[in-house]
Order: sequence, then C-alpha cells, then structure tokens
Amino acid sequence: MSGLTMRKPKQILKGSILLTVLALLYNEFLVYYLTLYSCNYPRINDDSFDVLNTMILADTHLLGSRNGHWFDKLRREWQMHRAFQTAVTYFRPEAVFFLGDIFDEGKWCSPEEFQTYIERFHSLFYVDNSTKVFVVAGNHDIGFHYAVTPYLNQRFHSAFKTRSVRKVSMKGVNFVLINSVAFEGDGCSLCLDAETRLEKVSNNISCAGEHCSGPILMSHYPLYRSSDEMCDELDEAPPVEKFAQFRERWECISNSSSEFIKEKLQPRLAFTGHTHHGCKTDHGVFTEWTVSSFSWRNKKNPAFLLARFSANSMAVSKCFMPDENTVYYVYMGFMALIVLLFVKIKTSRSAVKIKH
Repeated sequence: MSGLTMRKPKQILKGSILLTVLALLYNEFLVYYLTLYSCNYPRINDDSFDVLNTMILADTHLLGSRNGHWFDKLRREWQMHRAFQTAVTYFRPEAVFFLGDIFDEGKWCSPEEFQTYIERFHSLFYVDNSTKVFVVAGNHDIGFHYAVTPYLNQRFHSAFKTRSVRKVSMKGVNFVLINSVAFEGDGCSLCLDAETRLEKVSNNISCAGEHCSGPILMSHYPLYRSSDEMCDELDEAPPVEKFAQFRERWECISNSSSEFIKEKLQPRLAFTGHTHHGCKTDHGVFTEWTVSSFSWRNKKNPAFLLARFSANSMAVSKCFMPDENTVYYVYMGFMALIVLLFVKIKTSRSAVKIKH
C-alpha cells in the first residue's frame, strides 16, 4: 500500500479531458480516414483515358420532424457527412449517384420542411463543381405508388432535376436513371409517362466501339427477385430478413415491369437500393448490385460502391464505412480509462488514510 501515490485532482481532470478529446478526435474524425484508407477504385481492363470514376450510395434517409429525436438525427447525419466527405476527399469521384430514399419523410413533409431538407442534403453531401451529382426518387421521397401525387412527384423533380426516365452520358458511357415507383404497370399517368420515356431512351441509346455496350441502370427499387436468399455479401440482410419473400411492387419492381425494363434497355450492369442490405444478383447477361443503406440508422456496417466505367469496360468495388458497434466499443474503452483514473486516486487516498 505504501507504494501507491496520490495524483492531484487537477491531474485527474486534465487526464480526463485529454482522454475525452482523444476519443472524440478518433471516433468522429480519424476513424473515417483510417477505415476508408484501405479502399480503392477497382482496376479496369481498358487502356483508354476515357475512364469515368464514380461513387454510388443509397438510402441516406435524412430524418424529418416526425421520426427519431434530435440526437438520433445529429448522430446519423454527422456519420454520413464525415463518411461522405472523407470518401470524396480520398477518391475524387467525377460523378456521385444517390439511389433514392434521400429523405425519410419526403412523402409527408410540408413545403417549408422540404426546402430545409434540400438545404441539408446539399450541406451534408457537398461536392465542388468537378463532381456531378445524380439522384433518383425513392418511395420515402415521393411515396409508394398508391400515395404519389403529381405535387409530390413534381417538387422532387424540380429540386433534383429528375425525370421518370433519364439518360445521362459521360465519357461515352450511358446511364439510365429511372423512377422505379413509376413502374407499377397499372396504366396510371405516371406509369405511362415512364414507359413512354423508356421506349424513347431505348431507341436513342448510342453504341460506342466495335460492339454495342448497354447502358448502366440506376434505380431505387431492385429488379424482381424472390428474396435475398442468394445474396452472399458482408453487408447482406440478417437471416430473419434474408429468407423473407419479396412482395412485388413493395420490396422490388414487379416481374413483368422488370422484364420490360431489361428488354428495352438491355443493361450491362444495374445498381439499386431500397432493401438497406447489400446483394449481388445474377440476371444472366448482367449483374445487379444492390447497395446497402449509407446510414447507421438502417445498417450498423454501411457501405457504398466505387465503380469505374469506360465505353466497353467496367469494374466495381465495395467500401465499408466504420461499424457503429466498433465506434461504441472504442468509446467504452476510453470511458474505462477515465474511470481507472478515478479508481486510482480513490485507492491512493485510502492508502494514505491507512498509513496515518
């Protein structure tokens, strides 16, 4: 007991403040750089200089006034902001694609709150003029098909310059962005507009090189599949969801509409979201990547994709962001160190009393 020494309270306070600052610095800044440092653009088999570097993410679900609370909103939005800005700093994408459900309450919010939503989106996911941003609508942005109104559809269209079907060409690569909510196939005005535009885009897609390369499809809803059972990804759905049967027009586009889209576009690759879990689906002539949610609120180990495209080649890699549980464990470790400081001083003071 005589070997124990008593630290001064001021030393304990300084140590606690230092450990708290280190914990915040690591968990709120450094962890994003350390985690994403190991991620890279995939190699592409193309000697051409016309290679397009892109970043693809889904389901950010920015909270509104109804769901969650202020700390939930603050925590998740800071996580997405830091992950996104770190990724943009590292990878400098030429284009970023957001695959729908940008907002969590876009289908309910007032015009004033929707304007605030837009401002928050551009603040959290800021890019400079060297990067182009493309957005597709999700069911949380404009509502499920039964709840979509011309007003909800138009205000999202006006905010992000979307269409029911839109073709974008960059460096000889064609992308087709669709409003998957509009592919219900029930003859509604929204659906008829989408089908007409898809026909027009299909007829106007140009081919590059010796062989025709199909477009890259971007959609919120996945193309039809019966479930996530075949998925084999680190960010795949948990067992309770993985084997659940998908309902057409809810968890995925209907089989008939999916076949219509595939027939008209003949895509060489597809990217989708909505399920909040990662998956790769083989459609025979092309692969569909379903991107997990970008938010800790929906996924403890969120991810995004880095993809490179040329007129005739393509390659995709998956990047994982910090795991929320790991961040909590690190905070707990720092808290334990702070507690040990007080335990030490308490033990030391007890030793002094016994000695006297």
